[in-house]
Amino acid sequence: MNCQEALNLLYDIVDNEASEVDVQNVREHLKNCEDCDGVYRLEQTVDELLRARLENPLATPQLASLKTKVLGQLDEIDCE
Repeated sequence: MNCQEALNLLYDIVDNEASEVDVQNVREHLKNCEDCDGVYRLEQTVDELLRARLENPLATPQLASLKTKVLGQLDEIDCE
């Protein structure tokens, strides 16, 4: 697996939507590629931060609005 292949699967892995085979292949690549591992760690951290913020019951109206917009855009992407 090369860097481009690994990065193409990155978001599926962060979102727990990748197959087990893809996850294993990317993990092997990340063990040997510092650059891709750094990108993965950054994306994982951002995902965790966003999830924690969006699940917060005390979220601000701006955050609630952002959540609605993002979920709407994700629904549009899924329909394509």
